[in-house]
This record gives sequence, structure tokens and C-alpha cells, in this order.
Amino acid sequence: MNKPLQAKTIGITDSPELIDLEKPEQGLELHVGSNVFRNTNGVVKLQGKEQLVLETQPHPLALLLTMDLYDEQGTRVGHIRRNTLSAHSAGRFTINVRASDDSTSDDQPSVTVSDRTTGQTVLEACLAQGRKVRMTIGHFYTHKGELVTISPHYCRIGSGLTLFGDVTESRGGAAAIG
Repeated sequence: MNKPLQAKTIGITDSPELIDLEKPEQGLELHVGSNVFRNTNGVVKLQGKEQLVLETQPHPLALLLTMDLYDEQGTRVGHIRRNTLSAHSAGRFTINVRASDDSTSDDQPSVTVSDRTTGQTVLEACLAQGRKVRMTIGHFYTHKGELVTISPHYCRIGSGLTLFGDVTESRGGAAAIG
């Protein structure tokens, strides 16, 4: 997964001592609507609490989702752990996982969570390329009971915060929203 740090000498006649260091593999780049969170650890904090985690699995290439699901009162109504619904969540939510098959390179690994009671997509995330994850559809609640809406153009929490086209460097930490 992580390549060891490798060094190679570059050909500069004035300073043969200079060394070009190859950077180790970076974290995930999360695209939440039109917002970009670079170099994250895959964790998304909403209103100060870690609510979802995205990971990649190399063989077969897959996207793994861990997420707490809340209702409009902020009561936890479901839990997903690495694409598996907890027993009490299975009656209300469904999860559709698509892994990438080596024979078909057009398949993008993705995870889609749906709410059976409303028929809405709770979250849709796909691995776009390399270590980029795109979340283009979202309709779920935070631990404070505020609605999170994700569209290809924005990410909104309640009526007070809308992010549109922001780019944030997370420096190996969580993507913090709200």
C-alpha cells in the first residue's frame, strides 16, 4: 500500500549532492459536491463529530463506507460498518456496493445507501480515479438533527451553511464541514 521512501540522484552539475525524494502515497481526495478536501484520512466530520469514513480496498478494488445514520431529532437510527449494515439498520436502509472487476476498467467502485421509508438516496460515493472519491448525492442528518444535502454543485448543512467550490488541504486529517 505505502511505498517506502525512495531517493534518486538528479543530474545537476553544480550540486551533485542534491537528491529528489519520491513522495509516499498521499491520502484520499474527497469531492463533496463541488468542494474538494485534499489529502484526507477518509474521515468526514460534520458539526465536529466524525460521521462517515471512506476507505479503499485494493483487491478487488472497492470503496468501503462506515457511517452513522441519524434522524431529524439527532437520534441514531442506523450504522454501516465497511459496507455492512448493522442488524437494526437492515429493515430501514439498503446498501448497494459495486467493486471494480479487473476485466472491465469502465466500472467505478461505488457505494449507494438508500432509505426504504422515504425512497431517497442517503449517500452515493464512487472512486473516481486513483485516490479521488466523489460524493455527488446525499440526503441525511447530522448528530444534531440538521439535514445534510449534497448535490453535484454544493454541500449544505441545515439552512446556515452552504459550501460551493471550496478547496481545503486537510494535511492527512479529517474533512471538517460545519
